[in-house]
Amino acid sequence: MSALPVEWVLVIYYGPSAHRATYGRLGRSDAGNKTYTKDYIQLSRRDEFIAAVKRFFPETNENGSAVLTYKWPTGTATGALVLRSADRPHLKWETSIGAPQVWKMSVAPSDDTAETIPGNPSHLDIADAENEFALLASRGAGQPYLIAVKLQDDPGTLQLRAYLENPSEDYAWADMKLVPESIQKLAAKTSQSSALQWSTIRSGGVAPNEEVNDIFTRLTATENPLSVIETLDAATASALAAYLRNPGYGLFFDPACNHNAWLQLTPLDERLAASASIFLELLESRFSMVAQGGDAAAETLEVSTGEVEEFRGQIKQGNYEVADSHSTVKTRGSAQRAFAEAVKTNYGYKCAVTGIENRDFLVASHIVPWSVDQSIRLDPSNGICLSLLVDRAFEKGYLIIKDDFTTWIDWGRVGSDEALRDQLLPYDKQMMAVPKYYAPRLDYLQRRRALITPVN
Repeated sequence: MSALPVEWVLVIYYGPSAHRATYGRLGRSDAGNKTYTKDYIQLSRRDEFIAAVKRFFPETNENGSAVLTYKWPTGTATGALVLRSADRPHLKWETSIGAPQVWKMSVAPSDDTAETIPGNPSHLDIADAENEFALLASRGAGQPYLIAVKLQDDPGTLQLRAYLENPSEDYAWADMKLVPESIQKLAAKTSQSSALQWSTIRSGGVAPNEEVNDIFTRLTATENPLSVIETLDAATASALAAYLRNPGYGLFFDPACNHNAWLQLTPLDERLAASASIFLELLESRFSMVAQGGDAAAETLEVSTGEVEEFRGQIKQGNYEVADSHSTVKTRGSAQRAFAEAVKTNYGYKCAVTGIENRDFLVASHIVPWSVDQSIRLDPSNGICLSLLVDRAFEKGYLIIKDDFTTWIDWGRVGSDEALRDQLLPYDKQMMAVPKYYAPRLDYLQRRRALITPVN
């Protein structure tokens, strides 16, 4: 999965309070001792903290809480952000399940496990549980920190991780030094008595992968950029073009990675930005717009009966790749034909947003565009059955689909066009139809949102 822009970061000092909250409720405890009874992490009462939370987590209900999904590379858990409480605002989890696994102890943590903090999580006695905290330093864990990351355009999710400050070599894979310096500075402000720090992060655009970085470096170093562009395949050129149209800046985070998930980007300087526009023109003139074009156009292309059958077979086998190395205009049409059959059947030949059933007005719309990732071009989970207007609105960023499958309209993009506003208004903040099989994958929706160019 690609790295996505970070919007907000919360850092929690792992002291006695955090240990007791995340360790879990003990099966046996001293009478009247409530040391290990919490199912939440306390947050701040400060006005600026509450204002930030309400800004980034707007979907609070009438009780002042918002349902959250906690995520890490190997799992998820449900929870809530509670603002109105007899106690402080807090991050809560399911009492019967306990704290998110990523914040708990493990006898043998590694970079491949959900857990980072070493310790035995199975004690039922308070003294033994307390001793696990006391033994952290002797185990080489240094000072642990719990971190929650909110990604842009994902209000219902927090990405959770744990890191260790000054760990031994055995735990170098979780060293706080892997975290950007700005987040390290936040952690340095925490302590046992002041366990919480947070920061709003300004970031956006599209993060380049290593291949795109390498190509961009080659382009800026040569006097003949066309010679470099002519060596690119369509997928690489598309990825480069996506970056050049909307260069990433600020702090990015890859949900698929564990501790090595961070990427700090700097804006392009004026010289490189000027070059970027030239390179983009060369790319667009070099590569066929059919490969970049929309799904509605692709459904009108000529097809090869043999290729359509081949692609149908690939879908049944779970092989969703259509390689650029042998892709032609007819291949694009054939692949779209097979893909559209699978997607439209999955949605019962009905637009997931408007409910329109007339087949002349339906399109199998890719979530991650055809031009961006050749490995998932045939994946039915990368497709949604949409009517023509909604397909166009989705393609151009007027309509956005969130991870809870609600559709949001970007009114800034709609602007003063009252007719368009009237057409799209019924679909703002509405739940789309989600099929039983091949539901849209959340990482695909996140990638789509990351590709949207902001309105100036």
